[in-house]
Amino acid sequence: MPEEVQLEVNYRPAGFDSTLNKAVLPNNDIPINETQYSQNSSEPKEDSKKSVGLQLLETMVTGGYEHPYDTSVWAPLTDKANCYAYMLNISTYSGHKLQPGEKAGNIFSSLTTTSIINAAQADMPYLSKSIRSSSYSEVPGYREYKVALVIAPNYDYHWYRQDADGGWSHKRGLTAIDFRDASGISIRNPQTANRNYGNGLNYSTFSGLYIIKY
Repeated sequence: MPEEVQLEVNYRPAGFDSTLNKAVLPNNDIPINETQYSQNSSEPKEDSKKSVGLQLLETMVTGGYEHPYDTSVWAPLTDKANCYAYMLNISTYSGHKLQPGEKAGNIFSSLTTTSIINAAQADMPYLSKSIRSSSYSEVPGYREYKVALVIAPNYDYHWYRQDADGGWSHKRGLTAIDFRDASGISIRNPQTANRNYGNGLNYSTFSGLYIIKY
């Protein structure tokens, strides 16, 4: 697998990294302002391709407690978080890709929605968070925000999270955070966004919307 693709992939099978079976791993919560965010909290986003009129129609409602899209916070943490850590708003340690279930001591067993979500739910008590299923129209409550899970069958999984401005962002493996889909367009709805990044990373399975409470 080319080095570039290795960085972008989030999945690390059990046994690939000798630290995966440890019940408790080093973790640092990223300092955030846990007061109510405004839609101006996120830094400006500029599409490399313009389709703003259509995209704005698809913007999901926010609850006011979404984290801002902030490259100044995440740039120093590029190699300390993958998509799972990013959607949880935490970092780990350099070069490590946190896996669903790892905090609970038992990572997910297969690249399926049920396996990954069950493993993520097991992690939440160790992170002082919770996760539940959501819908397009649900308004997140106090200290809640929406995330989405997608799967590239037999290859990888990926998470997106909704930002304070109503758009969505993600972090592909140990690469920089981004607010754009595979077409370079700002993500307003992860279900309808282009999720085919090439090199086998076609996240064609949409596994649903969820709400994280922190």
